[in-house]
Parts: sequence; structure tokens; C-alpha cells
Amino acid sequence: MKASVLSVTLMMAFATIAQANTDTTISTVEAWNWSSGVQPFGEGNTATYGQTITTGEQGLYLDSFTFYLSPLNIPFTAEVGTWNGDRIGEIVYQSASILLSATGSFNPVTVNPGINLVPDAQYVLYFTTSGIQSGTTETNRWGYLDDGASYAGGEFVFINNGNDRSQLTQDAWTTNWNGDLVFSVNVVAVPEPSTYGLLLIGLGLVGYTSRRKQLFG
Repeated sequence: MKASVLSVTLMMAFATIAQANTDTTISTVEAWNWSSGVQPFGEGNTATYGQTITTGEQGLYLDSFTFYLSPLNIPFTAEVGTWNGDRIGEIVYQSASILLSATGSFNPVTVNPGINLVPDAQYVLYFTTSGIQSGTTETNRWGYLDDGASYAGGEFVFINNGNDRSQLTQDAWTTNWNGDLVFSVNVVAVPEPSTYGLLLIGLGLVGYTSRRKQLFG
């Protein structure tokens, strides 16, 4: 009986962790025609474009996210912030300055934050030229879907903050465009702490049972 209960406990813990560690991709790319877009993104006023996303009941490990830009000729930073409905609460990831070179059709730009996102929360994934502008007049066009139904957990947002990074958290962003950027996000569900507690209990019982067999077997 004890062995049966122990086996069930361990199986439940391992199964939950295995399920939680499965990669999941959130994407609007499949609904895109590879031509619709929004512009201009660059230096000057329109310095920051982003997409909000929503986590579920479990926390998520944000492995990577991708946006589609054309052309690639402007330095920017890739960032992630907690989202308070119309502005950033806290910036939780900021890359080094990125400068890529490509022309022609839309080009995927992938970033690997490698950070944990808490359950039942909203975040904004964004690129910004703010804080690193050099006076260039070049701009980018982003892949965009304007039907508002591609991703139910968020929307395209932007802020005309120029080179002033303080506005990212202090000022309201534009949120009423009823569309989504073309994007993909690769995440992994993070198991609840209780799952690991269940696993530790099970492993502890394994050790205890094995020790008893050695002593009294």
C-alpha cells in the first residue's frame, strides 16, 4: 500500500513537471499575408513599438520573441516590461544595442531574454530607439495585423517618446489601434512550487523506505 501511494505521488509530480516544461509558441505569423504593416518606427517621435501579452495560471519562462521589420537599418534595444494597462510598470529585461542590416521584404528579428514571467499578468515586448538615438532619419516598417482578433491576450501598443526613456514608464502609451504586431513568442510553463514540494516528499519517502528495508529487511 505504501509503495502504491509512493508510486502515485512520484508519477504525479514527474508528470506535472514534464507537462510544464513543454515549449509553447504564441504566434500571429500564420494569419499574416507578408505585406500588411505599420510605420514609421525609428528615431524622432515614433521611437517605441511593442506587443502586449498575457500569462495564464502558471508562470512562464520567456525563451524568445520575434518581430518582423523592413528594412533593418536602425539601432534599437529589445526590452520587456510589466504592463499596467497603458504604460510600463517595471522594465524587467533590456538588451544591448542591436544594429542589423537588411533590405527588401520583412525580416524576422529574434531576441532571447531568458527571463521568468509571473502568473496572471500582462507584459509588453518592445523595441525602442529611445536613449541611443544618433540623429538618423531612417525608419522601419513592421509586420502588422489590423483585424484585432489574431491574439486575444494583447495588442499592438506604441509611444511617441523620442529619445526620452523616462516616458516609457511615466506616460501613457497609445493602445487603441485594435490590432497586433506580427510576432511569435516561445515560452515554457514554470511548475508551481507545490509541484516541486510534492516531488521532494516523494523522493524523501523513497529514501526512508529504502533505509527501513536495509535496517529491518
